Amino acid sequence: MSTSSIRNRSLTRAHRLVFGAAINFFILVVLMPFAWLREQPAFWTNAGGWPIWFREFVGASFFPLFLLEFLLLVIFSGLCVQLLPKRNLNGNAVVVVLLLFWMLFFLVIVIFATNNLENLMAGRSAHWHAD
Repeated sequence: MSTSSIRNRSLTRAHRLVFGAAINFFILVVLMPFAWLREQPAFWTNAGGWPIWFREFVGASFFPLFLLEFLLLVIFSGLCVQLLPKRNLNGNAVVVVLLLFWMLFFLVIVIFATNNLENLMAGRSAHWHAD
């Protein structure tokens, strides 16, 4: 195998990782405010000032985006694990990015779980919102 084909294969892997990181980052950036909005009682009322179409969009798209992000993050993690044995600078950078993404993903979970736990502890249903 020639040096150029090894370099091209390495470059292709790097492009896939950068693309995967960009997609994961974009979905996480969308999920964080969606999680926060979903748990705000005023968001679901007309008094909150949010258009109905946006409330419906957030309500309908949050969990599909959440599941998609989980699947993409698992796939991205698998690709990153392949780089670990190489112990190069790129592999270390990928691990740092991967840890950041998982922390942001768990932050999304904390945002919506905290409100639901508060509701349950107050004797209300998990997804209760004041009218």
